[in-house]
Amino acid sequence: MNLKLNIIGRRRPGTTLAEHRRHIRQVHGEAVLEYIELDPSNAPQRYVQNLVTDQSYRSTPVGTDPLALNRDFVTQLWFDDFEALGRSRSTPFYREHLMDDEDNFVDQTNVAFLPCVEHVVKAGQSVPGDGWKLLVGTKLIDGVSAEDFQAAWSSAEDQVPSTVLRYVRNTILPVPDQPRLLDGIDEFWVSDQAEAHDLLAAWTATLSERLLVSGLSDPDGTISLIVQEDVIHSGPT
Repeated sequence: MNLKLNIIGRRRPGTTLAEHRRHIRQVHGEAVLEYIELDPSNAPQRYVQNLVTDQSYRSTPVGTDPLALNRDFVTQLWFDDFEALGRSRSTPFYREHLMDDEDNFVDQTNVAFLPCVEHVVKAGQSVPGDGWKLLVGTKLIDGVSAEDFQAAWSSAEDQVPSTVLRYVRNTILPVPDQPRLLDGIDEFWVSDQAEAHDLLAAWTATLSERLLVSGLSDPDGTISLIVQEDVIHSGPT
């Protein structure tokens, strides 16, 4: 599983958060599970929903930046590569049972699709399947090289608290004809929501020291999401 797709969105206008969460899990989630059972060669290999409980979002103009609005969910799907992702979204099952249903719970006008590759920094041995996570997204200043970013980003690993259960760095891949919304997402698994808030404060300071002060990251480009993870299909071990 070399490609991970992060779909970061908000609920359909006119619906409550409770209605959205019921539909995304009990209706759409079950349809995705059916897809995985019926067509495992084309369906996602792993499927995770993350429900946003708290967040910070950007101050950029709403009409030009979908991440300048609050988010309600982060769906994560794993595939072998972009070709497999394209096949998965082109099958009769996807088109007949999943594609149109997305309009029932997603605000399609500002959903963000962020494909990435994962680098597991701390694997973790006892991460709960319905645990708490912190996601921190970073956007680079125009013109910064990927090599300089990765070097500075990796240098922050020694600041990750020992209490963190698992830590993954997600490097966002460019998509032709789509704006660059983020360049990297730090993903931490923690014990509870309070720890997520404490870690956010500490990690924001670390990123400021390693990326912002050195002129690598965009001071207005960061977002943070505290989420509760629901591993709907864990995939192959």
